[in-house]
Amino acid sequence: MKNCLKYAFVIVFIIISSSWASAKSTDLAEDKCITCHNNVYNKALHNIYIHGSFLKKKCITCHVEESTSAIRGGDFTATRRKKNSINWLERHYEPAKTHFFLIPARKIDGTLFVKSEDNNGHAKIVSVTVPSLDQLEHQVNDGQKPKISDIQFLGVKRGILHSATISWNTDEPTDAQIHYGIGAFNQKTRLDRQLRTLHTVDISPVIPAKTYNYTVVSNDIHGNRSISNPLTFSTGKVGLLEPAKEDVQISLSPDENGFRHQVVAVGDQYFMTITANKSTYMNIGSHRNLRRKITKKTSSSAEKSTDKHTRLKNTSDTNIASCLSCHTTYQSKSSHPINVKPKRGMTFPDDYPRLEDGKMHCMTCHEHHASNNEARIRRPTKQELCIGCHTEYQ
Repeated sequence: MKNCLKYAFVIVFIIISSSWASAKSTDLAEDKCITCHNNVYNKALHNIYIHGSFLKKKCITCHVEESTSAIRGGDFTATRRKKNSINWLERHYEPAKTHFFLIPARKIDGTLFVKSEDNNGHAKIVSVTVPSLDQLEHQVNDGQKPKISDIQFLGVKRGILHSATISWNTDEPTDAQIHYGIGAFNQKTRLDRQLRTLHTVDISPVIPAKTYNYTVVSNDIHGNRSISNPLTFSTGKVGLLEPAKEDVQISLSPDENGFRHQVVAVGDQYFMTITANKSTYMNIGSHRNLRRKITKKTSSSAEKSTDKHTRLKNTSDTNIASCLSCHTTYQSKSSHPINVKPKRGMTFPDDYPRLEDGKMHCMTCHEHHASNNEARIRRPTKQELCIGCHTEYQ
């Protein structure tokens, strides 16, 4: 009996020690961040509203590429740099069962990585071998325009600004855009490049108690364009109708990766269709090899040494994907859209950052680490934040 108790004690001790060591290893990795960025951390502590992960020194949650930030509630541990990592080529921030991707062949080295993510932030990455274009069936442009059907005005949403929602179907995967205006068609929504057969687009902002003219526009993968007949909607009432149903699941042969996929050649591009069993957010990427080195000054100004810095996430992952991994209630249809470019002619304040291609991200409106403004917004009030870009509402 004594021996049994002794062995049980040893096992419990080993488990606790392993857990402590793992947590300690993570703490040490994060302490290295604070060692170099101590001024940034201490400065942020003087603010009222501080990001939770930042306050707990969980820097790797948002910044380190190999962190497990996509799995909420787990331990965040930094991993070693890998020679080959993933370059995410296209991200779909609208969930769907079926996703369509059009990818230039020059961006693929024979392997594609597919990352699916559910509403709880749980992610799975699988690899798919892609043959060369000459081994694939080539989809030829038949010159036929996509057929637009079932156009619906779903109503007006009241937020910081009012927005109207329009949905429609196409008989093949297309992008989506709306031309609209009061009287003349002098405005456009941002182009939704996510190829789909069911489209839902917000027009924002709209002025209450007005009648708008609009047409919906869709382009297929060959560039064939369809424009609907002119239609109208009124912003006299606020409220949404029943939301549109999700696009129909395409029947493809199942494979070992837990989803179904099909690849054909379109010119010098790959056209890939991926179908999951349920709605999912999806990213697609290929290999890349980044071996960035950082030069650090030593005690002697004449001596220099190189050290490999932990690989950091790119701007999009840090300012969009990391945010969505925790803030799963975000919906672009009811919140301000992200990963979109501002409307033509719109001027951004200098302290409203954007992605390298000019698109807005979560931190366009919110401070990264801390702020004295509620929700860490970049202006004292929501109204001041909005009119920083939407000057017509001043």
